[in-house]
Amino acid sequence: MRILLARIAALYGRNGGMEQVEARMANAMIQRGHEVGILSYDTREGKPYYPVDASVQMLNLNSFIGSSRDLLDLLIFKCIREAVRPLSKRKALYWRNKGRYSYFREGVRKVLKQFAPDVIISFDAESSAVFFGTCPNMRIPLITMFHFSVDEAVNWEDAQEIEALKKSDCVQVLLKDDLAKLKKRLPQVQVVCVPNVVPQYPVMADLGKEKNTYTIVDVARLTRNQKRPHILIEAFSRLAVKYPEWRVQFWGSEPDGKTVYTRELQKLIETKGLENQVTLCGNTSDVLSKYVNADIIVLPSAYEGFGLALAEGMSAGLPGVGFRNCMGVNEIIEDGRTGYLVGEGDEELAGGLSKLMENQNLRVTMGKAAHEAMKQYAPEKIWNTWEKILSLAVEGKKIVI
Repeated sequence: MRILLARIAALYGRNGGMEQVEARMANAMIQRGHEVGILSYDTREGKPYYPVDASVQMLNLNSFIGSSRDLLDLLIFKCIREAVRPLSKRKALYWRNKGRYSYFREGVRKVLKQFAPDVIISFDAESSAVFFGTCPNMRIPLITMFHFSVDEAVNWEDAQEIEALKKSDCVQVLLKDDLAKLKKRLPQVQVVCVPNVVPQYPVMADLGKEKNTYTIVDVARLTRNQKRPHILIEAFSRLAVKYPEWRVQFWGSEPDGKTVYTRELQKLIETKGLENQVTLCGNTSDVLSKYVNADIIVLPSAYEGFGLALAEGMSAGLPGVGFRNCMGVNEIIEDGRTGYLVGEGDEELAGGLSKLMENQNLRVTMGKAAHEAMKQYAPEKIWNTWEKILSLAVEGKKIVI
């Protein structure tokens, strides 16, 4: 099969979970004998942050757009959008989309002609809407992926995104709860639940080892509203004096090179007097070494599509801690067996952490259970399922897994 992985957004240099999933999927499908292209929309030169097989065709939509007429249409529709915005948000979205589709139309059609995919995997509803908006008579099967919960993955005020879901041959969600939610919202849409791949690491953290210091690790982008590392800092500040041998490491950075929130986090660390115990470490290309040298993994997110870094840490044998009301976390951690799910807030988070920090035997037991639990997301299982979905879509058959 010729498979086009598409997201009409910037890719180069970005190190988020979605970009990691895209790279892993491209590499896996190449290894299975398929031809793969990755479509992005990058206005700057660069390359993907995560390694991509050399035989994957990188297609930058920006390179296929050349008409001054397209740009003129974009500006015209933008003016109309701004004029109607005070009157109707829905109408403003409509004209915003009209402008985008007009601007991208020639480029999308050139890409499809050049790569000639048998099937398209669109990485969000907005990108799916671009395909159907620019090529209304498109006959190529298209599968829309969700990387966030149903509530977060779709702009439910955008009629074009909703229509794109209805036109998709299939919509893939990551969680069982999302499967039920989307079927309730759009009963006519074909929906399947396929979780992310979690690497099955050949080494595990040695949680039974006596050490001078023990480490809590948080691997995520530094974002205030979603990943919320400040809550972990606040929680640890309640425990730092009681557990002087414990450290917290944050691995990740703010998106797009920003540093405002990073500076706020550093100031919070200093205000709490935690400079010797809490570190903002930045990005890493060797995340496995961070897991196997840690003792607990925490993901204090407000929402997740699938807590990939959390699952990876658990695969490396770490017990996990996260919030009970966070989708994408509460289906990964089995409370009381592979870690702890706690109520919202830093006090509750501190309570869950302290149970593990004070009991090494418990960490060992839960870490082993976490490692075993992550086997359900083994690459072979997930990629086999995806191959089945793609084959059924290309054959025009009903997608049932």
